[in-house]
Amino acid sequence: MMTLWARGRSPPPPEGDHILRIPFSIPLPPDAPPSFGFESYMNVAYVRYAVEVTGVRTGTFAIDRTIKVPVVVVAPDPLGAALRAELKIGWQGDWGRIKAEEKIRKMPWGDYSTVKMELLVPHLDTIPLFTAVPYSIIITTLSAPTKRKGQAQPAKDIFPPVPRSASEIDFELRRHVDLQTPYFPSNPEEHVADIISKAHAPVPPVDVEITDYIWVPEAGKEDKGCWMQEATFHSSMNLRYTPTFLTEEIKIKYTLHLKVDFPGMGNTLRVEFPINIGSGVEASVPVDERALTPMMIDVPA
Repeated sequence: MMTLWARGRSPPPPEGDHILRIPFSIPLPPDAPPSFGFESYMNVAYVRYAVEVTGVRTGTFAIDRTIKVPVVVVAPDPLGAALRAELKIGWQGDWGRIKAEEKIRKMPWGDYSTVKMELLVPHLDTIPLFTAVPYSIIITTLSAPTKRKGQAQPAKDIFPPVPRSASEIDFELRRHVDLQTPYFPSNPEEHVADIISKAHAPVPPVDVEITDYIWVPEAGKEDKGCWMQEATFHSSMNLRYTPTFLTEEIKIKYTLHLKVDFPGMGNTLRVEFPINIGSGVEASVPVDERALTPMMIDVPA
């Protein structure tokens, strides 16, 4: 608590002006967690900040006047601020990769086909907020072993087909919230945002590139092998959520979840990519009082 102005001990308002403007700043601890809110069944966690100003009235029956203004707090993130600048001019660094591969078949019998998936995002120690972060999804299919006569083309119903549009992909951000309560620890998980969803068109749009089928012969057998095809999805994501943080009571972390379903029972390919979200803010941002709606305390003499 600090005293901003005291009658008789601080400068009065300018002559002819009945409004007193008092600039001030409040230093926060360097390890202060960011603003945060979470609710689920039997789990509630909040980190909230507000500035409270009280006008003390000295009259016998006067009641002090108080206003309380919520404020949003994020931790300083010099590393994220530097990475934001690099991302804005186009990422030229290394890429983080995570892969998955499965053997699948359309029916409970017959030879297996192969599906592969790879998720690429910039290799960053922290992903800054409010910044376009590029990503790519590469999906490769290999048919079951088959025979080929001469230069024959693949059948139209070749299995498995690659996804041909973003609407065939589920790509989302999920948050794990580790809570230490007086009763028992809890680790709920929640869906935060759809990056690509089957329910609606992605924003920003996703660019899709699909190759022609390529014949991959077996060693020493030109007439026997597999048909391979590849689909690549390019776009970017812009995160607007509470940065990753850790306290004694609350620990939150984020994971990118990518899922693609192929025809047949249980033919699903999944990958999970843990990420760290930072504020991308190097220092506090000065407030332009012209953009604010003032809240007044009437403290008559």
